[in-house]
Parts: sequence; structure tokens; C-alpha cells
Amino acid sequence: MVRDGRLLLVRRASRHGRGNWQLPGGFIEPDETIEQAVVREVLEEAGVTAEVEAVLGLRSRYDPESGNGVYVVLLLQPISGEPAADGHEVDHAGYFTLEQIRQLDPLPPVNWEIAQRVLSPDRRLLLPKPLVNLSGAKFTFFVG
Repeated sequence: MVRDGRLLLVRRASRHGRGNWQLPGGFIEPDETIEQAVVREVLEEAGVTAEVEAVLGLRSRYDPESGNGVYVVLLLQPISGEPAADGHEVDHAGYFTLEQIRQLDPLPPVNWEIAQRVLSPDRRLLLPKPLVNLSGAKFTFFVG
């Protein structure tokens, strides 16, 4: 989520990644879409209400210990609220400029890459297009 040229980041306080500066996020619950999940996670972790603007990128990973993983990076538009850590999953939340982000430690490489791209004027986004399939079910197709 970007506001006034600054990216929203949180510092993990629990689970894997404790102390890391990264984007708010988490796992998708069985009864929600990826868009609903990221909006929920940002509200829970950072206290900001937002809506999905676009897909920024994907990370595909294989780790011998944890298996395959796909991480979808969605760009959000803030609607209301100021960043506030939940005190459980994260202990700090705020908007940061690229120069401030460069100074954060530890900052996982994927989050530095995301920051550089999302704060760049030519971000090359995949924008949401609502569609309906042949059976009438609604879905979102992200396309460039």
C-alpha cells in the first residue's frame, strides 16, 4: 500500500520472520478470495482499511523444508486509518520512503525489490477486471 510516495511496512513480532521488516500479509482462509485476505490482513496487522488496486508481482519458491510456495503481491489503495501495530503479529507499522526502507534492518530481499518497484513511476501493474464465467460465478481477472 502506497500513500504520498511512501510504502506501508510492518515489523514482524511473532512466528517465522520475527524482527523482519516486510509488507503486511498472511494466508488466505478457506472462505475468502485473495483480495479479501489481503484487505483483512492489512486491517488486522496495521489498522488500515484498504481496497485492492492491482497485482504488482508474484514470487514462486521451493524450499526443501517447507515445500512450494506462491506469494502474490497486491497493491492496495488506503481508504482510512493510520498505521498502528496490532501488538501481536507486528510490533511496528508505518509508511516509509525508499530511502528510509533502505535503512531498515533486517529487510528481506523480496521486500526491498517490491519497495523499489512499487515506488517507481513505471510499476507495470496488472489491473483487476471483474468477469462472470459461463455458470454465472463472479471472479476477478488481473490483466496488464
